[in-house]
Amino acid sequence: MEVLIIVLVVIAIGMAVVYFLGSPKGVRLIHKQSASTILLIVKAKQRSAPQTPLQQIYLSIAEERNKKLPWVADFNYLGILRDAGCFGPTTAPQPEQFAQLMADVEDKIKLRASGVAR
Repeated sequence: MEVLIIVLVVIAIGMAVVYFLGSPKGVRLIHKQSASTILLIVKAKQRSAPQTPLQQIYLSIAEERNKKLPWVADFNYLGILRDAGCFGPTTAPQPEQFAQLMADVEDKIKLRASGVAR
């Protein structure tokens, strides 16, 4: 009987987590976490190589994420960021803006990859 209650509680908690992550608040939380992670990566690379221009740092991060994230493989991820001016010497945004933009692009790609958006 106790095992059944534990299983039901675990299922209920799992359903609540899935519901939350699918809600607008959950989506914003995930987006905010992604942008924060990207910003931390940018700042770490700036500290490790302060002479490297931002656009080169952005390109290296985008290339790494393009290789590591399986759901961006079929989309023009680097092209979208390039078109947004992220890799140009005069058009590269500030790190906070880059992190937000990159997280936005990844969110849109996730939606397209899942079939929710076209």
